[in-house]
Amino acid sequence: MATQLQTLPEAAIIPAGANGGASAMTFALRSFLYAVFKHRRLVVGVFAVVFTAAVVAALIRPRVWQANTKVLVKLGETVQLAPAESPSKSVNLPLNTEVVNTEAELVKSRHVIERAVERLGIKPPPGTEMSELIDNLQLALTVAPTPASNILRISYFGRDPERSARMVNAITDAYIEEHNKAYRNEGIHSFYTEQLAILEKEMKAAQQRLKEYLGNENIIDVDQEISILNQDVQEQDKGLKAHLAKLMGAERKLAEVQAQLERTPVQVPFEEEWLSNPTIQTFKDKLANLEIERYQLLQHYMPTDRHVTDKDAEIASIRARIREEKDRILNKQTLQRNDLHRELERNADTLQVLLADLRSRTEPLQQRLDQTRKRLEELRDKRFVIDNLKQIAEEKAYAFDLYFKKQEESRIAEAMKDQSVVNVTVVERAAPPNDPVNGLLLPLLLGLLGGITLAASMAVAVEWLNRTLRFEEEVERYLELPVLAVIPDLHTLPDVAA
Repeated sequence: MATQLQTLPEAAIIPAGANGGASAMTFALRSFLYAVFKHRRLVVGVFAVVFTAAVVAALIRPRVWQANTKVLVKLGETVQLAPAESPSKSVNLPLNTEVVNTEAELVKSRHVIERAVERLGIKPPPGTEMSELIDNLQLALTVAPTPASNILRISYFGRDPERSARMVNAITDAYIEEHNKAYRNEGIHSFYTEQLAILEKEMKAAQQRLKEYLGNENIIDVDQEISILNQDVQEQDKGLKAHLAKLMGAERKLAEVQAQLERTPVQVPFEEEWLSNPTIQTFKDKLANLEIERYQLLQHYMPTDRHVTDKDAEIASIRARIREEKDRILNKQTLQRNDLHRELERNADTLQVLLADLRSRTEPLQQRLDQTRKRLEELRDKRFVIDNLKQIAEEKAYAFDLYFKKQEESRIAEAMKDQSVVNVTVVERAAPPNDPVNGLLLPLLLGLLGGITLAASMAVAVEWLNRTLRFEEEVERYLELPVLAVIPDLHTLPDVAA
């Protein structure tokens, strides 16, 4: 066996020279390999134990699946004021630590996770409470920014790929809703939205009341109907007056025809035979005798004598009678029906028929005019009710339009306000992962590297505890004496050679 030399204390070690660095490295490598090969059974045993433990742990541990969603975080624009000679410009702010931490806390908030759990209908396992489930879900969530981008990656670690994908998507949706509520001012917009629903019901109710009233009263357009009825009343009144005038004219005409009919004889002479009047001849003869007697008396008496004047009076009386008598007397006369009388009777009958027709149509015309006037008066009275219903419906419609415009204005105002805060948008939703996070490759590699490292470290540590001088370099280094010869250990020579 080789001579065992007592090593010097570490304080007595002399530092190496300028070329000692390479030799030190060689010596260290040689010492390391020596320790490993010398304690190879220990190295193999430790490596086997560590690697086996890593393999068993990798095989029996549950699989963990990671589902990821990506959310674009856009910050509001910031206006950079430039000098007067150059225009101002606006730039989008990049993500910073404060924004990332804020969004991460918002994602992991209990309210967001509770809404996601409620949306998925997840119940806590038996024997646990909902608060414990929420705490576990918070631990399984991670939020990290994607380098050189404005995208946040929300990750969820679970033991089922489908459930992990659903959970992270539900959490992302709840986070988006909570983010919008946190950053948006929805008071005015929601107020106008609620008022619009109320005004829409009131407007439809007012329109329905107006429609039902018009339907019950058989009214389509009250103003147009009143205008038409006014024209009808005027025309019917004119027509009735014309009818009454025509009736009065027909009555007067009938009266005149009847008067003419009374004056007109029913029969008129058709043929007559006239004879000379014998009385006139007798008077003439008497007058001739009286003339002769007067002439005889004038022979004896003066013209003024009573006898002459009596004759003159008698002669005058006879002459008067002659003048009263007709020259001819009707001897024979033939009569026939008077055509004028017949025509007048026909006209009278026609006028009576016309009067009967006019009298029969007078009452319907008067009733029609009365009905039209009554309908006109009713429409005029109902127009006030219709105007009130129309006014109410128009006021409701105007209020609805006004609130609709206000809602649009509030929505636009809120959208403009969103330009100055943080806006988030889902750019990629989670899909069920194909491979678990904790696969077999990494544990095996860790077991391999850990086993080799631990085994080698233990071999080096055991050899380091042994303070025996093993190599010529150690003798020269610690004793500062040259080595002239080496007597090999015959028991360990085969192992060293191997």
